[in-house]
Amino acid sequence: MKDENLLLDPRDHKILSVSRALGYVFAFMLIFTIAMAMIPNQFFIVSTRAVINAPVQMIASPIYGRVDRISLQVGQVVKLGDVMATVSNPNQDQTSLTGLRLEKLDLTEKLNNTRSVVQERTDQLQKVKSQIADVKDGVISELSAVIENARYNVQTYEARLNEQNALLQRQLVLLKKKLISEASIEPQRQKRNAAQYELDSARGELRRNEIVLSLVERDIYTGGTVAANLLTLEMQRTKLAGEIAEDNIEINQMTERKQQVENLIAREEGRLGKTGAAEVVAERHGQIVSVDASFGDFVMQGQPVAKSLDCNEAFAAAVYRSRDVTSLEIGMPAMVNFRSLGVKRDAHIYKIVRYFNSGPENRYYAKFPEAEGHEVYVLVKIDEPAGKGGGPAHQNNDKFFGCHVGEDVIVSLGETIVSRIARYSKLAMDRLASPGTIHSASALFDKATAPRSAAAEPTNP
Repeated sequence: MKDENLLLDPRDHKILSVSRALGYVFAFMLIFTIAMAMIPNQFFIVSTRAVINAPVQMIASPIYGRVDRISLQVGQVVKLGDVMATVSNPNQDQTSLTGLRLEKLDLTEKLNNTRSVVQERTDQLQKVKSQIADVKDGVISELSAVIENARYNVQTYEARLNEQNALLQRQLVLLKKKLISEASIEPQRQKRNAAQYELDSARGELRRNEIVLSLVERDIYTGGTVAANLLTLEMQRTKLAGEIAEDNIEINQMTERKQQVENLIAREEGRLGKTGAAEVVAERHGQIVSVDASFGDFVMQGQPVAKSLDCNEAFAAAVYRSRDVTSLEIGMPAMVNFRSLGVKRDAHIYKIVRYFNSGPENRYYAKFPEAEGHEVYVLVKIDEPAGKGGGPAHQNNDKFFGCHVGEDVIVSLGETIVSRIARYSKLAMDRLASPGTIHSASALFDKATAPRSAAAEPTNP
């Protein structure tokens, strides 16, 4: 065997060594690939109750009349100021103008009343928050004193147990020397056991108070009169915050409607004295999602002739448990999975709300997923795909439902290890490739700090 090894060509040794090294490299890459495919799923918070949604814009008739001309199709892209239809009414008088002015007065009064209610509720909310803070500070101070007293009790019972142990050991020594009987030791042993029980009880009471203090500091109230009062105040605070949010949404809706009414009044005042005709004009850019009138139909003032939506305002609304999203921040990365298309798109969080009032039934294209009391809505904006030059690509609005509104999707919050490594690697390469950059290990992976040029370096005096 030794002679055969001596006769082996040295080149064969090299080939075997290279083959063995390549095998090790292949095995390592296989293990690394499997790990990278399995690990990233552990960093996601996933919700299957999510839908792509977008606000719907109404293209309404400014007057009561007959549709003389309409040129709208579902999927058509409209721009601001485009004339969608023409409505005429030769017998038009000032009835519409009077109705618009009355509606404006009514909206103004409702806006003032609602703003007053919001201000009162805001003041009440501040008082409730102040009460919660005062009661919580008092509870924490009281629990701290109770815990301190419990620690003294534990120390006292530990000393008593040590004393009883010493007395028991002394009697055991006397028993070994046969100076006392076995029966005379039993009372001392019972005293020692009683001291041990008292110490365990004191330690349990100390532990219980420490747990209660920890829960109160995290706004978790388990029981007791004070906890019930705090829980009642927290419920009041939550209710007031929800009512204020709903009132603000109502104020925004009324303000928008008031602006529309003022525009209609100005248009009516300029049109009076001419033929009773008006143009239905698109007030925003978007895609037509429904046509609600046809040639020859009679429409009421303010009745929608068509509805449109803007894909640039589309978002994904997902439902999560409150405790799962406590550490999330606005702008964190996310991923939207279109199940029916088999497509995944990068996104980012732009709003987290506990209560979300969708307003009128036709305000949004799709219904929001149902959320329970312990759940919140996380609204996610889909990132624009990168173009050839590295900038965002132009969004395609030429196809019907280009933004897939109404589509049920899966939203994953977080960033995979693979994408994080790719982002850090790209950042490092950009830093190394940029001229005048200081190459430091800490600066290469600092996401929040921009590259520092040589001219920006501080000068020594």
